[in-house]
Amino acid sequence: MILRKGVIAGAALGAVAAVVVVSQPAQAGGCVVVTAKTRGVIEAGANKRSHDKLTRNINHWAKKSGLKAVHVGYAQTSCSKGPVFVCTVSAKACP
Repeated sequence: MILRKGVIAGAALGAVAAVVVVSQPAQAGGCVVVTAKTRGVIEAGANKRSHDKLTRNINHWAKKSGLKAVHVGYAQTSCSKGPVFVCTVSAKACP
């Protein structure tokens, strides 16, 4: 009777441990999210500058990390209007 309860408790503990291990997020393998933020009077100019700055930031990160090739994901851009346009662009960069 006690042995049976021990086996059931061990199986339940093993099932919980398996769920915890499987539910862990996958490691990104050194990927980073790179962002750039710029301002401009014209939205198109601020947008172009933010993409150029993003490219410089990605190149800087790659050089600092000693990488020769980098895969860059889709770059998302958002611009807000105030006295001047403020555009923020971000992309995921992986070795």
